[in-house]
Amino acid sequence: MWKVFTLLVLCLWSTQCEATRSVFVEPACSWEETSSYQLCQDFRDIRNLIDPNTLVYYISYGYFRDAEFKRAMDFIKTDRFQSVSQQLADTAAYRQLLRRFADAGVSTETIASVQDIFNCLMISQPTYGDEEEIVELEMQSLVVPRTLQDVATNLFNAIPRAKLRSLIRSKQQDSDQFARFYRTIRDSGFRRDVKKLFKSYEAKYPISVMKRNNIDLWKLLQLAYKVIDNSSPY
Repeated sequence: MWKVFTLLVLCLWSTQCEATRSVFVEPACSWEETSSYQLCQDFRDIRNLIDPNTLVYYISYGYFRDAEFKRAMDFIKTDRFQSVSQQLADTAAYRQLLRRFADAGVSTETIASVQDIFNCLMISQPTYGDEEEIVELEMQSLVVPRTLQDVATNLFNAIPRAKLRSLIRSKQQDSDQFARFYRTIRDSGFRRDVKKLFKSYEAKYPISVMKRNNIDLWKLLQLAYKVIDNSSPY
């Protein structure tokens, strides 16, 4: 299920609740703390391994100075994005992936659609400051992003690997939801079903619409596999 992978990737580029100059504003505890949403919190914990300043630099600069990245971010706010997200969620291939998670004991509320995943991560337009302030950011040490996938890659590279492995290990021990999710997406049968989703006729249109708006789900999937596979504690 590419939305799950998108979640893992996009969880790399929201800010921590306590960040004072955040790109995305996230209420401290605005969503219900139940087992149904534990997986969302687990993904937020992963994204919080990224230094807040790095998030601000990449996303704010990209939004105000890069048309391709801005187009992807703006598309997320549209009714069309909501529509194609639901179209993908309604495909037989996507429902099969959700069944795999459900059979493994994973609550699927936060991964039921792309929009649900983005809502979990509070993806929205940057609120860092005005454009003049962004232009004057010192970006010499950073590679300027070109697309949503480029930003996600840069942020993935900014995660300390030792901390990521440690967090994954503790999550598997302390969070039943994450442990079940982790085992499921590393399963070879599950990954074969993911490939079927991308090849299915039903999914072709919504996936292509997102790609035309600079959201390349296949590339995000490959990056998300790296997050999981390269962080394996065993």
